[in-house]
Order: sequence, then structure tokens, then C-alpha cells
Amino acid sequence: MSLADTLADLPASPGVYQYFDGEGRLLYVGKAKNLRNRVRSYWRFTPSLRPNPDQSPRILKMLHEARSLEYLVVESEADALILENSLIKQLKPKYNILLRDDKTYPYLYLDESAPFPRFELTRKVVRGKKVRYYGPFPSGGRALLEALYFLFPLVQKAGCLRGKKACLFHQIGRCPAPCEGKITPEEYRKTVETAKAAIHNLPLILGRLEERMMELAARERFEEAATVRDRIEAIRGLEIHSEIDLARQEDYDIFAIDPGSD
Repeated sequence: MSLADTLADLPASPGVYQYFDGEGRLLYVGKAKNLRNRVRSYWRFTPSLRPNPDQSPRILKMLHEARSLEYLVVESEADALILENSLIKQLKPKYNILLRDDKTYPYLYLDESAPFPRFELTRKVVRGKKVRYYGPFPSGGRALLEALYFLFPLVQKAGCLRGKKACLFHQIGRCPAPCEGKITPEEYRKTVETAKAAIHNLPLILGRLEERMMELAARERFEEAATVRDRIEAIRGLEIHSEIDLARQEDYDIFAIDPGSD
């Protein structure tokens, strides 16, 4: 099928598309909420098929080399994000320059082999049998991380575990002070499990954040309330889907995050 024929038959579905040159070499991989709209936006169709001049110089060069197009339909935009990320890291297309290695969208991760595990944000995969990953996050990842530490009494800083005296976070009820032996690993694990469950229940997180925002506003702590408000807005568009990141080819617990935009 020619490139023009494929463009004419594109479905209005989420998916991943791939451009190839005349020798069948992969040039570019992209994702779309609507394949028909996204892929056709690369082109002008009158008086004949030609690249859309509004594209960047890099994409224009790719389009001039493109001779064929293939696509994969998936269930959701979140699935398209995961598949695009995986294909780029595996196949390393010539014109994909932003997602060529593991330094892509950040992940939230938790090393459950630690006695007092902490949620962290990373762009690199740390291998380990008990490492749990959530992501990737095109946006909102840091806001979700901050919300977990704001709402649950977790070890707030890595340095807290190296100290011998409880810090300010313990005084305000946001850290259980394992540095002073005020909590056992088993007791702390219960809090971690509650926080993990909350990641899959974003309405719960949003509801608790909204309650805290109103409390802060009622006490005229308006700057803090505004910070919580911004955190709510960053998290609101996220939607959790259970998926495996195909590029990892390992038994990681991966969750796709739907950014809620095209």
C-alpha cells in the first residue's frame, strides 16, 4: 500500500505510527490520541501530497525521506504512550532524538528491599527484584510524588535515615522518625502500602488534598493553600492504567499515566 493510500485509510483511534524510507528502514515513531488527525497533520494534500511546511526542519527532512507508513491501534492514549516509548528505545529510529535512551519521561519508583523505602522520581531504571515503578509521567509526576509525602507520614528525605535525631518533619507529623527508632520497619511498611494503594485511587488523593487546601485557606495560610491547589491541578488529569513497559522486558510493576491531552 502506498503512503497516500495509508494516509487515506487511517482510523480515528489512539495508536502508534511509524515512517519508513524507500529501503524499509525505520525513520520515526510517534503516538497519537487520534491517528487520522495526527498523522495527516504532517501533510498537505492539494494540489498533490507534500510535507506540511509548518513542521520543524528535522521532521520535514524525515517526511521527504518517508516512502511508507505503518500504524498500530491500541486501546487508549496511555497505551500509545507506553508503546511509543518502548519502540523508540528498542529500535532507535533515526529521527527520534528525545526518547532514544532511558532518560525519557520520569518514573516514580520504590525500592521495597530497603527497611524504610522512599518514593523517588527517576529517569533511569534501577534494576532490582523488589523495585516497583509507576509511570512514565509526561507531566504531573513530581506533583504526585509531593502529594504522597504531604499526605502520608513517610521518611521525607534520604538524609533522615542517616541522622540520629528527629527532624522538623517529625515535629509537624509528616515523618515517623525511624532515625530515633520511633517506628519499626513492619509498622512503616503499613504506611507504604497505604500510599501505594492511593496511587491507584487518585480521587482519594485529590479529595484529601482539597480538604487540606481548604484547611490552610481557613487558617489564612494562603501561599501554602495555593501550592496545594497547583498540585491538585497537576494531578487531576492523570489516569492510572496497569501496563508493562515493553522495552524493559523484565517483571517490573509499570503503570501508564494518561496525560489527558493530545
